[in-house]
Amino acid sequence: MQALARRPVVSIGLLALALGLSALLIALGMWQLQRAEEKRTTLAEFELRGAAAIVDLNRTGNDDAGSLAGYRAAATGHYLDFNILLDNQLQQGRAGYLVYTLFALDGGKPSILVNRGWIGAQADRSRVPRFDTPTTSQRLEGRLSRPPATGLRFEGSELIERMADDVWRVQHIDFPGLSTSLGEDFLAITMLLDADAPAGFVRAWTPPGSDEARHLGYAFQWFAMALAVMVIAVVLTLRSYKAGST
Repeated sequence: MQALARRPVVSIGLLALALGLSALLIALGMWQLQRAEEKRTTLAEFELRGAAAIVDLNRTGNDDAGSLAGYRAAATGHYLDFNILLDNQLQQGRAGYLVYTLFALDGGKPSILVNRGWIGAQADRSRVPRFDTPTTSQRLEGRLSRPPATGLRFEGSELIERMADDVWRVQHIDFPGLSTSLGEDFLAITMLLDADAPAGFVRAWTPPGSDEARHLGYAFQWFAMALAVMVIAVVLTLRSYKAGST
């Protein structure tokens, strides 16, 4: 009799635990759906800005540059011998750098960092990758973009390491720090060089917000786990009652 009395209490406790865990899993799934909606909105805004009129950087002030991410832009000027290697960038599983080169705008305007694409890193990390930088006057077109977002910053990540006379290596793009180190004034935005533009490297630009499907997949997994927890709890409870009735 005592065992039979304890059985309903155990079953109720199991169901309560399953309900609590399922509620948590459902909340995680809802959060992923919210993230997916945010990514969908970001991508829609990016596509809308891409269809807008091209921004002429030779007429843009530094105060306006930070709000222009996503717009297509054009710039007339020439590259300077200032190349910034953004470290720890993967391309098809291979480690390398994103190459940012300072582009001086005609008319005395602040320069802009142009993301020319990805290059592989040398096995010896102290060796500078080989690449050429044309310095003749030219017109560039591309997409304005904020630098890649950074996650955890470890000790030393703020360092601007000089690898050669015209090459610096960094762990993240710090506009004020780079401006001070290079002695140049440049816009607080970068340009993703068009895929067909010369003097570039591997350019596999990914639109912001294009990973909506990943969050939808995560949401499905959380909801499936919540359902599985409840099904298992109900099955165990029913088996417990059946065993007690025999």
